[in-house]
Amino acid sequence: MPSGVVERYQEPTNMEQGVTKRILFIIIIACLAGCGSRKAAAPEGTGRYERPPLREVNEEQLKADGMLIDALALQESGRQNEAMEAYVRITQAYPTCAAAWYEMGRHLMARRWSDSAEHCLARAVKLQPENVWYLKALAQNEEVSGNSKALTETWERIVKVQPTVLENYYNLSNAYITANNLPKAVEVLDRVEKMIGVSEDVSLQKQKLWNAAGKPDKALREVEKLADAYPGETRYCALLAESYMKQKRYDKAKIYYDRIVSQHPENAEAHVMLAEYYRARRQPREMGQELEKAFASPEMSSSVKLKLLGSFYTEEEFYGSQRETAFHLMDLAMEGCEDSAEFAAFYGHVLMQQEKYAEAAHQFALALRNDSSDYDLWEAEIICLTEVPGADERLADYAVRASRLFPTHTLPHYVLALTAYRQQRYDDALKHLDNAMKWGFTKGYLEQQCYALEGECLYRAGYYERCWASMEKRLAKFPDDMEALNNYAYYLAEQGQNLEKAEQMSRRTIQEEPNNANSLDTYAWILHMMGRDREALPYMEKAVKLNPGSETLQKHLKEIKGE
Repeated sequence: MPSGVVERYQEPTNMEQGVTKRILFIIIIACLAGCGSRKAAAPEGTGRYERPPLREVNEEQLKADGMLIDALALQESGRQNEAMEAYVRITQAYPTCAAAWYEMGRHLMARRWSDSAEHCLARAVKLQPENVWYLKALAQNEEVSGNSKALTETWERIVKVQPTVLENYYNLSNAYITANNLPKAVEVLDRVEKMIGVSEDVSLQKQKLWNAAGKPDKALREVEKLADAYPGETRYCALLAESYMKQKRYDKAKIYYDRIVSQHPENAEAHVMLAEYYRARRQPREMGQELEKAFASPEMSSSVKLKLLGSFYTEEEFYGSQRETAFHLMDLAMEGCEDSAEFAAFYGHVLMQQEKYAEAAHQFALALRNDSSDYDLWEAEIICLTEVPGADERLADYAVRASRLFPTHTLPHYVLALTAYRQQRYDDALKHLDNAMKWGFTKGYLEQQCYALEGECLYRAGYYERCWASMEKRLAKFPDDMEALNNYAYYLAEQGQNLEKAEQMSRRTIQEEPNNANSLDTYAWILHMMGRDREALPYMEKAVKLNPGSETLQKHLKEIKGE
């Protein structure tokens, strides 16, 4: 062995006494394996050792065997440096002892001296070129050292020695991958396929390699072989369909989607995949039909259905162009979990969009049981209840609770004011309106409505001067508020005050809204109060024609006519 390959290390001076059972076993194996011209037994895929026939050995070989046994004993007892020196002595005295070169190479590999280990293992392989253990150790060292070219050559030699061991072919293919020779890696797997037929492990590995090599068509052919070999395995069809979808080869993808659905018509996932196909083809009607079939599966949870809706429809489609289908699918998704607060808020908003206010209020109520800290849920519940006949008591209850939890928000106070107004509790209504207006209005939300209700309450309560001030304030903020102009004018006329101002305001409303029966009635009545019945009559007649069922308008017409 060349100088410099090994170094001396400090070793313990106390030597262990005796030989353990493990060392005795190694000694027996070593004696059977021998050195010099004798070969170590190599398994041929059976996993069992075969004892070679006994041969006569000369005295020189016996001495080499004895020295090898002593070196192994030193190594097993932990005296690595002494063992290394013993191996060096053996190879110097008996350079044809392959086992000594092998053991020394393994020892150097453990020390991570890859170059020296390769020198020793190469000598062992040269002496016994068909010894699989020596070859595999050499391959292991070449892999660690990154010598990919030598690694492929070594595994090729191993395959020749053991042509029926499949694991060797896989290792050889991996070696070619390490060497960045993907076609050769595939070629090795082709050899495996000839031996065992089409298999998933081999075909999918070849698919990955062809994809990595930039040859997607060859990669797909590998999966097609799997799909043809195992027609009952729909996952291969799914893999092919998805691959063709990525390539936008939709006709090819459809073939495999149809094959899946034909085999498993009740499979929800198969219909979801077809829905994906139709979405890519921009066929929303067919996409919705496939999703409906998928949602019919009792095995699909509502949570999954809702996630699918979110993935298949944009917000614009969900609430816009595909609204009808999307809402229908939403109803299907929620079947069986109507009492689930987890989805209640979302479902409530969908029901609101469909103007199903009673059902939406139920969902928002469920959501509030789960989370009462979200003001938007309270507001949605209140808005829905305002549209539900006979829900006044529930509406007032939610408004009271919301006003206490969120005193700075306008809607609960406004709803309480409106409820009090309808019950003719005008002073209570005004108190609620004060609460609504003292915090200001976010982006003008409910501002006009609050002023309108305030003016009405003040007028009904008989606070006329305060009513006129409120109306002036309202018109200063909203000068084009036709309702405010009409009501203010009518209030003045009813009280017989400032009829000229009332006539001017009312005239503006009928100019802006010539077909508004209420505005025409107000203007006609002001003219009547001013003694101008001839001018008032055409306006009153037009108002009655527009709203013939109004008793008030009929009464005013008779009075203007003098009947």
